[in-house]
Amino acid sequence: MRTTKSFAPTTLPSWRQPGWRRYLLTVGIAAVILLLVWFGLRHDAGLYSRQVAQVESVRTTAVSKLVDDHDNKDAQVRQQVRARLLNGKHKGQVVHFTNSYTRSQAIDFPLRTHQQVFLSKSQGSYQLSDAKRDSVSGVLLALVLILLFTFTGLHAFQTLAAIALNTGIFMLGINGLLKSHGNWPWYIMGILAVVFTIATALLIIGPRRVGFSIGLATLLSTLLAVGLGYGIMTAFNYRGIHIEEVRYVTQNPRLIFFAQIVIGALGAVLDETSDISVAVFQLPADAKVRFQAGMAIGRKIMGPLIAVLFMIFMADTFAESILWLRNGNTIAYTVSWVMGLGFAQSLISAFGIVLAVPITSGLAALLAGKKVAA
Repeated sequence: MRTTKSFAPTTLPSWRQPGWRRYLLTVGIAAVILLLVWFGLRHDAGLYSRQVAQVESVRTTAVSKLVDDHDNKDAQVRQQVRARLLNGKHKGQVVHFTNSYTRSQAIDFPLRTHQQVFLSKSQGSYQLSDAKRDSVSGVLLALVLILLFTFTGLHAFQTLAAIALNTGIFMLGINGLLKSHGNWPWYIMGILAVVFTIATALLIIGPRRVGFSIGLATLLSTLLAVGLGYGIMTAFNYRGIHIEEVRYVTQNPRLIFFAQIVIGALGAVLDETSDISVAVFQLPADAKVRFQAGMAIGRKIMGPLIAVLFMIFMADTFAESILWLRNGNTIAYTVSWVMGLGFAQSLISAFGIVLAVPITSGLAALLAGKKVAA
């Protein structure tokens, strides 16, 4: 009697399975692209009109201790640097210059071997102008694009188009503001906000009713929030809000303050109105049910949006707040003068995020039409 042997199915290692092979291939291609970008930007000195050099050796020649009136201690370091020119008619020439920096690195930085820098020449000698950082920023930009295309596919082109279009519109608006010598600032910023919203809604959603709902709800929410904030501040005569802070002295301070609020809040409000409108338009129900669903969605997402926007505004003042505290100022004084504007901007932007929930839910429920589930 003949016996038959049974064989257990062979299991491939995880890295040889189709899904893992595709994943490893994607990671490998991304790594090659990043290396090519880094290599190309490390060897692009010939494209610059400014003098570029690569540091070959660095030697510390002196270290001196510094103490200010508030007993803040620091140290100033002096470096003797040897570098080789990478472009220009003196390409390949070895030059020497000095670099001074403080250990705190508040406004300067140390140099290290193989680092690329920009130099300026004055009276026959070279001085450090700035660090050449395009290789780092280029790799980060390439990584963002890789992740964007990996997770969103062809929709990444819509996102990039919206970013490019809004950047162009913003530059045109700033150019118009400068050419007008500060006249009609409110009109220019208002037009910018409207154009930003319409352009983004058309590119991402298209000319549909849901896009109209998103754009109109975004503009109404932002306008009401800024109007409410302006009314409250005017009623209290801007008490406790130091808009005259140093960074705003060269332009109309209130314009810059509210322009930051409009631009900062517009993105968060647009994100919220998009989520609510798209979800409401997909519901096969009557207007009342749609409105209730939109309100429920808004309550879920407005908390994280307010928190993120608050952290963005406060992060902008964090470094300056540390300097104020280190210089002997009290926490209350630092918060009032440095972080107060961030608090005010966050609160006014939060008005827009909260108001966007009922406004978007109502508009989306009305514009979605009558779809009743079978």
